[in-house]
Amino acid sequence: RPALPPALAAPTVPYKLFLSGKSGVGKTALVATLAGTPVPPVHHETLGIEATTVYWPAKLRASGRPVIFQLHFWD
Repeated sequence: RPALPPALAAPTVPYKLFLSGKSGVGKTALVATLAGTPVPPVHHETLGIEATTVYWPAKLRASGRPVIFQLHFWD
């Protein structure tokens, strides 16, 4: 979770996102890009499940309040 000063504290909303599909279509590359980590240069099949957590800040249009989405990607 990103460290924020108390004046900017925002609620965290967790989501679990499960990615499935055919082998080699870019699921792992998509998660790596969203997480800001390097995309693997060579294709290798993901064995089992790889879990990655990404924190995504946003501001709600209706209320203007900040919120932090905690996205758990299961690849």
